Amino acid sequence: MKEEEASLMIIQHAIEKLDVEKKQQVNACAGAIREVMQAYDDDYAGLALMLIAAEVAAE
Repeated sequence: MKEEEASLMIIQHAIEKLDVEKKQQVNACAGAIREVMQAYDDDYAGLALMLIAAEVAAE
């Protein structure tokens, strides 16, 4: 298993443990992010998403 796949599984498991309202908020936010990303080149949108994730993690 790749490191990325393991990370995804860990995050998905953590989301599954949330109460329904919080899980809905996470899924809605992820959906909104995916929708916005569709307007951009896949590579650049992915890079921008990684940038934001790193910034959030550093806070």
